[in-house]
Amino acid sequence: MRISETAFEMVGFSHWHATLAVFGSILGSLVDIPIIHISSYPQWYSSFAGLISSQPSAHFHPFILAVNLGGCIIPLAISAHLLARRQVSPGKSLLGMAVVAAITYNAAQAIPGVGIVLPVWLSPLLAAIMGLLLAGGFHHAPPLAYISGTLGTLIGADLMSLVTPGILPALSPLNLHRQAPLVLSIGGAGVFDGIFLTGIIAVLLAAGIVCLIRGGCRGVR
Repeated sequence: MRISETAFEMVGFSHWHATLAVFGSILGSLVDIPIIHISSYPQWYSSFAGLISSQPSAHFHPFILAVNLGGCIIPLAISAHLLARRQVSPGKSLLGMAVVAAITYNAAQAIPGVGIVLPVWLSPLLAAIMGLLLAGGFHHAPPLAYISGTLGTLIGADLMSLVTPGILPALSPLNLHRQAPLVLSIGGAGVFDGIFLTGIIAVLLAAGIVCLIRGGCRGVR
């Protein structure tokens, strides 16, 4: 638990902020907030999908689209807090997010009844690299890694995948014998293999490399 708190402290949070962020994310990972019930593609989407894909949109089992408190809303709030305090450049953050989003989108796999899955090491490694390459100084590497890793993965692996033609039928195959709709949660893979873990590992990777380069971790905050 202390490792997680240390990661948040490295991106500029106080001890109490870090503690609240860690416990809030862990408990929040159990909370999915429903947004909309979806039973079919809207007409505009079917027309759009027909223009970019040779495969027509298939039917899928009705599902409830939700957002995960710990894996989506809290990382969004933390990233907004870091940007509002001007600890990182918005332009560099967007670039880092775009790179991570593009790669995670291509690496994401749709597992029926489970959701979108990624190799655990991919997003944290990409985020740490983006933080170190784009920060322009070691001081800003950890927060830039956090934003790039969490939001880039959220956009690329979750949001972009969900609007890709054919993904919804793969995630929620049509099942005439099932009555209840499935729940697909944005950022809801869980704490230890989801967006939260990506942010923690990304920050620790970036900060650890900075410590190795400097020969110590003094001043890396």
